[in-house]
Amino acid sequence: MDCIYTAKLLVSSDAPPVEGGALLVHAGRIAATGTCHQVRRNYPGVEVVDFGDALLVPLLINAHTHLELTDFPQWAIDAEEEAPPRDFVDWMLRLIRIKKNLQEDRYRISLQHGIDQSVAAGTGAVGDILAHHAVRSLYQDSPLLGSLFLETLGQDPAVICRLNDRLYEALEGETVGSVELGISPHSPYTISQDYLRRLYSRCQSDKLPCTTHLAESPEEVEFVERSQGALARRFYSYIGWENFVPQPSGLRPVEYLHQQGGLFPGNLLVHGVHLNDAEIDLLAEKQMRLALCPRSNARLNVGKAPAGKLHQAGVKLTLGTDSLASCDSLSIWDEMAFAHHWFDAQLDAPTLFHMATRGGAESLGIAKDLGALEAGRAAGFQVLRPKTTVAVSEVFDYLVTSHCTDDIAQIYHFGQPQL
Repeated sequence: MDCIYTAKLLVSSDAPPVEGGALLVHAGRIAATGTCHQVRRNYPGVEVVDFGDALLVPLLINAHTHLELTDFPQWAIDAEEEAPPRDFVDWMLRLIRIKKNLQEDRYRISLQHGIDQSVAAGTGAVGDILAHHAVRSLYQDSPLLGSLFLETLGQDPAVICRLNDRLYEALEGETVGSVELGISPHSPYTISQDYLRRLYSRCQSDKLPCTTHLAESPEEVEFVERSQGALARRFYSYIGWENFVPQPSGLRPVEYLHQQGGLFPGNLLVHGVHLNDAEIDLLAEKQMRLALCPRSNARLNVGKAPAGKLHQAGVKLTLGTDSLASCDSLSIWDEMAFAHHWFDAQLDAPTLFHMATRGGAESLGIAKDLGALEAGRAAGFQVLRPKTTVAVSEVFDYLVTSHCTDDIAQIYHFGQPQL
């Protein structure tokens, strides 16, 4: 059944807000937009739902997350591992210790919690990294779109052979529900050079979605370039990889990834904290997309991504929450609010909103469905009811405040209410 939805403002990506804006939903998709007067005139007799002083805005895109870790805070309490980690490697070892004795059902429950929390926070699509591939079936009935990146890593050739077989078996389904399956070669420091090259070649030849953590910490830069530091001493020895420490590459992470064939537009990079000017220019030249996770970076004290330089150079940016192992919520609204403060106005409010909407949708290859409230796209939108009056000139500033998550009144996926 067709329906017109209208409110005080209709806010889309990269377009001025429409006062008294409206959208017509037909068969789960947006058939028309404009002022309420225009849409009603062109489509007489259609039912109208008027949200009054509310705002109609697109669903947001969480381009990088690990939803299977949603219950991590409770796992840490259960394991009596509540003390905060001292540094990035300490955090990694703590994560491994806590996960080591968990049964698969805990991941299944945790992933479901992550999906539910994401939907409730106004998220329409995710770039979700899944280490426990078997629980991917939970996406079958989820309203979320996007990509489900099956994570893989390893240095031991014998183990890699088994992991590779399991990975390709899991990829045979191509999609689960509305998400497309892809590959996440974890990072330059957790995967052998040969395996990394093979995975990137497979992703490009088969046009599989791909994502890689890159230049997240100083420890990563030191290890990739010199095979030294805390990752070599503590991480590799802890997980039994002491005999697989690679020879020094003499390259920083970006150039190393380039050498392995990893700088192609279909590989969504994540973090990008430790980048110099030449590396930023190279990422721009290669038309790379980069998901920033400022709250996670701040929590783990790994540094601050050069967001302003990346944006000015033309690197296509988006946002991710990472996981609840290093973040307080799965809300991209919260991520935008923190980013606006954290990057100290290097990225203005309209730019951040673009990153969380159209930029995120483009990074996950779903711009035909989400990212803006425009005719032809899926009817994925949310209704915000600000506690105070928001003028048209103030709307983008409001959208990067800490209030938006709490101001969500209703959420629609393909024209269907979710709350």
